[in-house]
Amino acid sequence: MVVSGAFLLHWLSRLTFWRDEWGLLLHRRGWSVGTFLDPAVEHLVAIPILIYKLLLATVGMDSPAAYQLIAVCSFLASVALLFIYVRTRVGPWLALAAILPILFLGPSWDDLLFPYQLTWFGSVACGIGALLCLDRRSRNADVAATVLLVCGLLFSDAGIPFVAGAAVEVALDPRRVQRAFVPAIPALLWAIWYLGWGHTAHTFVSLQNAANLPSYVVDGLSSSLSVYLGLSQPMGATDQPSLAWGRPLLVLVGAFAVWRLYRLRRPPDRVLTVLAVLLCFWSLTALNASILGLPTVGRYQYLGVVGLALVGAELVRGVRIARWVTAAIVAVAVASALANFTRLRDAAAGLVGIAQKERGGLAALELARDRVDPGLELNTSNSDVDYLRLVDARSYLSAVDAYGSPAYSPAELPDAPEAARVAADKVSGAALGIRLVAAGLPRGLRCLTVNAATSPTAAVPAAGLLIRPEGDGMQAELRRYTEDSFPLSFGTLKAGQAELLRISPDRSQMPWTLQLTGRGTATVCPAEASRR
Repeated sequence: MVVSGAFLLHWLSRLTFWRDEWGLLLHRRGWSVGTFLDPAVEHLVAIPILIYKLLLATVGMDSPAAYQLIAVCSFLASVALLFIYVRTRVGPWLALAAILPILFLGPSWDDLLFPYQLTWFGSVACGIGALLCLDRRSRNADVAATVLLVCGLLFSDAGIPFVAGAAVEVALDPRRVQRAFVPAIPALLWAIWYLGWGHTAHTFVSLQNAANLPSYVVDGLSSSLSVYLGLSQPMGATDQPSLAWGRPLLVLVGAFAVWRLYRLRRPPDRVLTVLAVLLCFWSLTALNASILGLPTVGRYQYLGVVGLALVGAELVRGVRIARWVTAAIVAVAVASALANFTRLRDAAAGLVGIAQKERGGLAALELARDRVDPGLELNTSNSDVDYLRLVDARSYLSAVDAYGSPAYSPAELPDAPEAARVAADKVSGAALGIRLVAAGLPRGLRCLTVNAATSPTAAVPAAGLLIRPEGDGMQAELRRYTEDSFPLSFGTLKAGQAELLRISPDRSQMPWTLQLTGRGTATVCPAEASRR
């Protein structure tokens, strides 16, 4: 766990806030009931919202380090509780084998390397904690389990499967009436939230998804099995990489489970409890499936693998396992962890580029704060980053004023990686509304005739440049911070039509450079000459 945490924090230290995190940072600013209870992508995430708000108030938004630390700790807490749960069933060595692949679960990089996923980590930690409390079968332990189940739902909807598991366990207990409050209270509170706030969220639930549910669940279980054993190939190796091994593995595991249950004569109540947790998770995911929510998606595998570990521990419970078999299982777990580690390391390296683009683009947005339209939204087209429509100029700049900036400083931006500078140029273009405007070309200007075939460049003066191509096939491009490219393109210019390029000033002193490419000649004149 220490090694896993150290690697995760090292990799995360090169990243910044990303995707759904911006929703918590920018759009949950007040302290109203709606701030905490309005759904976030269909989930109730009241506790993560509170965590982010407290961190904003204490450490600000200059660095994501504190947010990353809490996310990693919540992930390790969920794995530690899983280890404790499995150890009480099958002993420490098999418990170690159960958690090793999860600690470096590369296919689930978008959980482990995404601090927002403390929403899931918290739900899983609370859910496993509730199962451990239910083991004690006392009144106080049942109260504690109820509190943990409620907290799990306040982290995310990933707490729902654990409430379902608790409902199965209580229903099978002779004291079911006295213990009914354990699942009933969390379920009632969640229903109240759904009726009041949750129903407003967009959902993909449909009859078609319901019809496809069995096959989706099977593929989900298959995918999790292959991921657990480190057999999930990199994306692109096959059309459905984690199913190539997963489906035959599921047949083998299913046969073992049937044989084991047959030998037990009557399935233990806890087997049915954890099986309900696993199947409820995949069933709910199937009902809400979309093109972005296939059963092979990496973010689902963390919870899927945890569910497999819970079910496996209950099925193997009480079986006498030879030492050499235990040693072989641990060896397989080590190999799986190493295979998953490489996926995690490669994913971390890939995310660095996204972080650089974010920091560069946001720096440009801050530099243009005096000119930018407050309603401007950053997106892939104008920033090279998908912000999920969560970052607009008004909200971001307001948060920067209140909590600090995670972007490159004006001094850092010119020396930032090229990807960051490309993003900065694109965001500057959008924020300053840079475009060519049709204009006349007065007589008597001090102009130059340039040949586009030689790709001439020119600094853009404050008053702008007038450009009139003499033939077809000429393009105009613009850059500011970049060295290897011209990120802003105005397309093909119309022959004989003079265009004015005038750029509004912002807080940066870096000059803009225009490049003409293609074929033919053009007349280029400084716009200020027209005033002489």
